[in-house]
Amino acid sequence: MTHPTPAELLELHFGEAGPARRSRLAAHRRSCATCRALLDDVAWAERLLAELPHEEPPADGLERLLARLAPAPAPTPRRAVAWRAAVPSVAAVAGGVLAVALGGGTAALAFFAAGSLVTLSLAPALILESQRRGGAAAGR
Repeated sequence: MTHPTPAELLELHFGEAGPARRSRLAAHRRSCATCRALLDDVAWAERLLAELPHEEPPADGLERLLARLAPAPAPTPRRAVAWRAAVPSVAAVAGGVLAVALGGGTAALAFFAAGSLVTLSLAPALILESQRRGGAAAGR
């Protein structure tokens, strides 16, 4: 017989194993000190948990919890989000094409270098803004 997994032993302990499996696992438990010790530990933990004082949750607990949660803000229409992203992108592509057409490779490199510097300088502000918006939504 192969050694059962802890999950199989827990199925035996909680009575979830089928009849054939239950008899096989029970036979293994009787002959294996390690598996017996594991199941004894589970039974010990159950006894300790049963001894803890516990109260029933309040009847209106779910309603009180839901009342404290703010409804999610209405989503921004996709069309408005797309335009906010598309307009600057189109302007950047047009500027890059113009730089290549008028000044060649050197102008294009200068254009992309300037764009990279602008992006790097705006990144911290954009990150902080997104965290502020996320925090405000979570705190509602």
